[in-house]
Amino acid sequence: MLQTQLTQSLPNSGWQAISATNRLQNWEYKNALKLLQTKFGIFPYYRVSVENSYNVPYDYVITLDEGEVGLPDKFFYGPDADEEVVRGYKLLLRDFAINMGIVSREADLFADDIFHYERRIVHHIESAKGRGERQQNKLIRLAELKSIAPSLPVLESLQAIFPNTRISEETEVLVRDVEVFHELSTLISTSDKKPINNFIIWSLARQMLPHLSKEYRTLAEHFDHAIYGRTATYPRWLFCSKVVRDWVPFAVDALQQQPPKQQFEGAARMRSNEPNGLNKTTGNEKFLQLMFYSLRNQLQDSLAQASWLEPTARQFMHKKLAEMRLQFGIPSEVLEQPDYISNYYNDLLLSNLNFVEHLESIWTFRRSRMENKLKTLGMLDVIVSEMYTTDHPQPIAYSNKLNMLLVSRVLVNNNYYDYRYPVAVNFARIGTDILETLINNFPTFLLQFNAQSTDISDAVPEIEYATPDINCLSAGQPPHLVHELRTFSPEALKSFHVTLSAARTAARALSTFVTAIDAGTAIQGAGIDQAVTYEALGLTRRLRVPGLRSFNENELFTLAYMQQHCSTTIADKDYARIKPHVERQLAERYLFNATWQHIQFLPRSTNCAASEVSCSNLL
Repeated sequence: MLQTQLTQSLPNSGWQAISATNRLQNWEYKNALKLLQTKFGIFPYYRVSVENSYNVPYDYVITLDEGEVGLPDKFFYGPDADEEVVRGYKLLLRDFAINMGIVSREADLFADDIFHYERRIVHHIESAKGRGERQQNKLIRLAELKSIAPSLPVLESLQAIFPNTRISEETEVLVRDVEVFHELSTLISTSDKKPINNFIIWSLARQMLPHLSKEYRTLAEHFDHAIYGRTATYPRWLFCSKVVRDWVPFAVDALQQQPPKQQFEGAARMRSNEPNGLNKTTGNEKFLQLMFYSLRNQLQDSLAQASWLEPTARQFMHKKLAEMRLQFGIPSEVLEQPDYISNYYNDLLLSNLNFVEHLESIWTFRRSRMENKLKTLGMLDVIVSEMYTTDHPQPIAYSNKLNMLLVSRVLVNNNYYDYRYPVAVNFARIGTDILETLINNFPTFLLQFNAQSTDISDAVPEIEYATPDINCLSAGQPPHLVHELRTFSPEALKSFHVTLSAARTAARALSTFVTAIDAGTAIQGAGIDQAVTYEALGLTRRLRVPGLRSFNENELFTLAYMQQHCSTTIADKDYARIKPHVERQLAERYLFNATWQHIQFLPRSTNCAASEVSCSNLL
């Protein structure tokens, strides 16, 4: 069945491993690339997306970035790669080939060829990034890009992906790294057709495996076990529910956010009869509004003290925070329109007999929504687009287009935080989540600042903010952890940096918030009658369950925050050593020690000895 699907997906070409050899002589990789990108949204070599530009009003622009390889991080193609993961990947490749009817010896060769070709791709990309002079995040005409990377069919791909948009050689696109595209073009021009054909076909098959029959799903599960250390198979219902959530997130959230139907009106009235007329949703939104502005104000104060950041850049970021708005869930005006959701999904057709064929329908729909962002949209459409056209919609997200923090109503209604919880617990949980979302976007703020700066000497390199002081962060750690830290990708190190900065800022914001409650003073920017709100939300009474009454606010914050680094998923093997390369986040065992060492507030709140070392570039 998969063999048929591959043949149908790439007509007049196919896969050389299961086709006559002479067919490869007439095979054109440019046609295959364009077809895969258009029909399935699979992007070997280079990826196409629609992102915000860095100039006001931050309109959407077609964006080009490096493409996908089979392993989750380039680290696994390097000399320090985890051997078990590499073996698991080669086993996946080999068993896939055997299932396709290739004999064992040829299957082993196929696995080696794919892995080494992907390693070659990674080597070329890293070589381009290692050069001194680089053109990053540059708007460039497609005619110019064609001369830089002539072996990449970018113009043809874009015209096929966005058929309703006028795209020509004069169209400007945002290229994340021009040197990377030049290097990828050089790679393709110096590669034989066989590895290119194998790599492109494998890119398609790899995306299909979890959606195929059991013998192919089992291959993907075994590789998943090699990565994450699990040996148990997920139940099918969990996979199906995840597919629904991933494919139609807007519809799922809209159903959960819809007003209660008539049969539930009695229960809704009971919920609205809580003290002070607050139900959980209203109370959580009012509290989160107060907390958001308290966090934002503290973030502004922390930025003002960041002497390592250029003054005009600090002022720009301060202004962005001052003008930021807050949006809870899908706007009510959207849900009040009876045809909005049906019109939104008008281009989605899920009527195919074979489950895997839905991948094509889903990508066709996503592609139409992506192209829609290139048009002029109303405010409601922009909010929905910002929330649901990303690859993985998050419960807390920031919109550069709107300068708005978007908080899912599903998060507001669950038990992760609650206005009736102790204030410190909420700050340690959702408070740090909000700050991580905002701080994670600071490099983008700097790119916006650079794009609007009239004096080139004022430009601030993004790397100045994004790179932590590794020597400081590794101080006092065991030698093996120091070595591991130096092998992590820039994304993992940035995540570490963001986590520490968010925790430090949340701890300061908590103290300011509690002081404001005790004094009955307003929180700047919240725009509500705060003196009344403090009382209505029960913040002045500080009610707690008996087991927490002996803890003050600082101790509660420390307890709740550090607990996040203790509650981890149990695997059957040590996943911590490769987590930074799979999830771009440091392992909890390292975060626990580093957080305790570098956020002096935490040990001091419990009368423990605190290190006086303060790392640079931390807020």
